[in-house]
Amino acid sequence: MDLDLIPLPLSAGLFEVCLLDLGRLHDLESAATRFLTAPEQAEYDELRHPLRRREWLGARICLKLMVMRQGLVDDPLRGAVVKDPRGRPRLLFMPELTDRVVSDCSLSHKGRFVCAVTSRAAGSRVGVDIEEVSPRLVRLARAFADERDVLLGSRPEEERLTILWALKEACSKVVGRGMAMGLRAVTCEETAPGRHRVQMDSGLELSGWHTIHEGYVVALCSGTGQKLER
Repeated sequence: MDLDLIPLPLSAGLFEVCLLDLGRLHDLESAATRFLTAPEQAEYDELRHPLRRREWLGARICLKLMVMRQGLVDDPLRGAVVKDPRGRPRLLFMPELTDRVVSDCSLSHKGRFVCAVTSRAAGSRVGVDIEEVSPRLVRLARAFADERDVLLGSRPEEERLTILWALKEACSKVVGRGMAMGLRAVTCEETAPGRHRVQMDSGLELSGWHTIHEGYVVALCSGTGQKLER
């Protein structure tokens, strides 16, 4: 099974972000057996839609390949992806691996790709989102874009809106609110190429980054501090 990760140049090395091309994931059932623990397999078996099954499985394979590459485990069955009370993913290792720590992680998927980010910095929170550049977001712009949003330089409107959408979605994953959070309550200011200040109306400020890979925007947000726990 040829499942090469695609590392992305985000966050100046603070976190690791990788893509996995779903087109390389052919035999889903064999992959599930190889990468999923029994509880993960049970959750996977409950999924019915073929695309959802592929995306769900692919994102977890991407994350587990990353921690294997980092040398934290040598077997994907020695770690499991679970959800915290806010629905955010967490990576737990087998009890005997007490010295292996991934402080936080995040998953995303869209079209051809799944994406994962890991952080080993204590107290950090990360969120990642991937979105294909397309006209779809032009029709939705009033629901998430704001006149306070600032991106550097000139770029096609579809690309601009995709960057904003992905950054704001990544922000929602950091705080664990998902679709319940109004994206217009988040503003983005690009302070250097690909680097952003992402701020919520509540005053919470996050660091953000974005890159574009083969027509897809990948955005990452991160933060620390007590405000993230509210």
